[in-house]
Amino acid sequence: LMSPNSRGKFSTLQRKYKLLAVIYHDGKEATKGHYIADIYHSGYNFWLRYDDSLVKPVSEANVLRHVTPRVPYLLFYRRGDTLVGTSAKPKA
Repeated sequence: LMSPNSRGKFSTLQRKYKLLAVIYHDGKEATKGHYIADIYHSGYNFWLRYDDSLVKPVSEANVLRHVTPRVPYLLFYRRGDTLVGTSAKPKA
């Protein structure tokens, strides 16, 4: 949340974030289980799932869908104006 005074100091792209990676814990207990990572590859414009030595494409819908007992553990975001192909300039 931004105060109205702060909101005007930043461009729309500086206020938006894109999800780039999700690390999941798959298991019933915090001390046991398995970790899986879904990572967005901006060069290819699609998501990849890393599961031990297996790497395969995965749809964004599958990344965003909750599947029990897999729980999102860490989520990584990138600010919109720092993404490749954006030309956002800070407001003066």
